[in-house]
Amino acid sequence: MKRNADMPFSGVTEVVSRYIVEASFESLPEEVVEVAKCALLDWIAVTLGAGKEQAAGILVDLIGEQGGEKQASILGYGMKTTILNAAFVNGTMSHILDYDDAHSETRNHTSAPLVPAILAIAESNGLSGRELLTAYIVGFEVSTRIGLALGRRYYEDGWHATSILGRFGAAAGACRLLGLNAAQVEHALGLAATQTGGIRSVFGTMGKPFHAGKAAMDGMLSAMLSQRGFTGPKGVLDRNSEYVSIFSKEYDSRHITEGLGRNDHILTNSFKLHAACLLLHPVIDGLLSIRREQDLRPKLIDRIELEVAPLCLSVTDKPKLIDAVEGKFSIYFCSAVAMSRGRVGSREFSEATMHDPVIQALMKKVEVKSRTLLGETEAKVTVQTSEGSRYEKHVSNFTGGPGRRLGFDDILTKFRDMELDVKLADHIEKIGACVREMETLHDIGGLMRLCCGARDLGPQSKK
Repeated sequence: MKRNADMPFSGVTEVVSRYIVEASFESLPEEVVEVAKCALLDWIAVTLGAGKEQAAGILVDLIGEQGGEKQASILGYGMKTTILNAAFVNGTMSHILDYDDAHSETRNHTSAPLVPAILAIAESNGLSGRELLTAYIVGFEVSTRIGLALGRRYYEDGWHATSILGRFGAAAGACRLLGLNAAQVEHALGLAATQTGGIRSVFGTMGKPFHAGKAAMDGMLSAMLSQRGFTGPKGVLDRNSEYVSIFSKEYDSRHITEGLGRNDHILTNSFKLHAACLLLHPVIDGLLSIRREQDLRPKLIDRIELEVAPLCLSVTDKPKLIDAVEGKFSIYFCSAVAMSRGRVGSREFSEATMHDPVIQALMKKVEVKSRTLLGETEAKVTVQTSEGSRYEKHVSNFTGGPGRRLGFDDILTKFRDMELDVKLADHIEKIGACVREMETLHDIGGLMRLCCGARDLGPQSKK
């Protein structure tokens, strides 16, 4: 589409709608496509990894009771339901472990609501890997650009970015796959906007992944309704819209319009090496580095001193835990796990780990201060030993973040480390091969069957 750096504030929603309709796979840079594949593999890995979690079981039981047409799969369960319910359950599952990718600058877990929406539509309609990749990149670009335009104040006021932005990404991707025209897309974006909600106080509960699932479902619903002639408010992304006035006093629509069509915001995405809140990754990186270099063990540690960005302490200042899920948002727990276990993977967030006397003792040795001069990708960590030694690290950018992004093989290694049923674990390499060659798949149904543990891959690649 045509780019116009001087695009006026009015008509922004119309410009975005035209972009969603006109974007093409052929125009996508190779690096962008490769990172999109990484994101899709990462999403599959963390979604399957959450299959045994209590929250997943509750949703699967509920959806099973509701019945409905069998249109799309719930990953890992070999169960089909309506595309709306599949998006809801898969979206929630993908965020249960809080191990999914995230965009630091917008504080958004972009893939968690986006992928389940487009995956359900693609599976139900027998769409290709190229179509899925294009919809993913379009949805990612729209969601991220809106987040940059809104700024950060709404998040600091208590709104959850994944819930606020996720509906737009899911709606954009769904509109693309459903073949809506620009006018229909604008109505769908309006319907996504009016369903917006989600507060940060759910962090550490099942309510946080629920936000991702509902955003996936609501974004898809917006597109499906608009396709049938259902109308919504127009111009929701224009500066004078009610939506903008509610969520942002610093709205800058130039973040949306300038360079729209380059599709490169995905290059600033982050993939998680640790199964915890992204704000904690600089701290975890620093502590793991000290532990590894000095071969430190818990009994030698006298004190752990941390300096972090104010938002990090605001979100993760949880010295006492209600359950292991809350541990993902506790700087004390994650620091103790890092120094005790030497890793902070999904397996570490268990009731047994939470009640481990060694972990409990280390948590009490953690001292945290917020520093306004530190960015959210930074941390200063110091470990003081009982023998008088003092070890310090300043992490300026965490592993997996922009500039230190994980590659496809790194994410495949992360996938292999997930606790999966044997029938699913046996398919990891095949799933990886499918995603690596995603643009050659003429029907993603074979990939979906693998993600449900089926032995028959079925037709997949173009001849």
